[in-house]
Amino acid sequence: MAATATLELDPDLYGPLLVREVEAYLKAVAPAPVWKTRLRQAITETRAAPRFGRSSTTSTEPWWDGYPQPATTLLGRLRGRAPAAVQVTVRQHLQLMDRYIRQHGWTQGQLWDETGAVCVLGAHIRVLAAGYGTPATAWQARLALGNALGYQGQGIPVDTWNDLPGRTQADIHHLLRTAATN
Repeated sequence: MAATATLELDPDLYGPLLVREVEAYLKAVAPAPVWKTRLRQAITETRAAPRFGRSSTTSTEPWWDGYPQPATTLLGRLRGRAPAAVQVTVRQHLQLMDRYIRQHGWTQGQLWDETGAVCVLGAHIRVLAAGYGTPATAWQARLALGNALGYQGQGIPVDTWNDLPGRTQADIHHLLRTAATN
């Protein structure tokens, strides 16, 4: 009976060599796939760390100052997904709406204008679209605004109230603050 010889390879010696050879072959044969390029970009992308706690009361700060910025996971960025929403309370949503209107301005008769000014509903949409809260949070905030109007003896929809002649931006801020405290 003849003995058969087996070839035993040391994986610690040949493993890294094999990996380098395969990588060199793939580089020479085909360009990097799109997913690999996106992964490299996502890893090297630098983002400012979110700041917690309001750092300043000046108007030069962004309207979301003191809240973390919505961020997506690495896998989400690779798939082109929108950032996950930052969970906020109804009160915080109303406060963010107030800040948004202070920074961008207020308008009547339209959701927003070419300068970025918004009505109350436009502020809801912009804050929600920026990733703060959920549609349920925005809906609860609208109910809080309606309740605040009801307590003032004005049982009309917020949008109608926003567009009444003689309404001012100060009235809007007062309503938002009142609804946020109730």
